Amino acid sequence: MNKKILTMIFIFIIAIIVFTSISNVQASEISDAIDSAQDFLENGKGSKSSIINYQNLYNVVNYLYNIAMLIAIILAIIIGTILGIRIVVGSVDERADSKHLIIPYLVLVATGAFAFTIWKFLLQLVQNNI
Repeated sequence: MNKKILTMIFIFIIAIIVFTSISNVQASEISDAIDSAQDFLENGKGSKSSIINYQNLYNVVNYLYNIAMLIAIILAIIIGTILGIRIVVGSVDERADSKHLIIPYLVLVATGAFAFTIWKFLLQLVQNNI
C-alpha cells in the first residue's frame, strides 16, 4: 500500500513539474552590460540619467514572486496530500495527530495566500507607476 502511495505522490510531483512553465530568461548581451557600466560611471559626473532601470527591477521581482508562489503552492499540495493520506490510511494515533495538524496547516496556507496577494498588489502598484 505504501508503495502505491509513494508512486502516486511521485507521479503528482512530476506532473506539476512538467506542466509548470518557468521559462523567463533574464539575460543580455555583453555590450549592454558594458554600456550599463559606463552609464553608471558617468552618472556620478553630473549626468542626469537614472542608475536604476525600474522596469528591469520590476521584471526581476515579478520573476522572484512567480518562483516563490510556485514553491509555496507545491509545498502546500505536498503537505496537504501527506496529511490526507495519514488521515485516510493511518492508525488511530496517526489520524488523531493529523487531525490536530489540519488547523495550523490551513492557517499557514491562508497566511501565505494573503501574503502573496499583498505582494502581487504592490507589484501592480509599482508597475502602474513605472
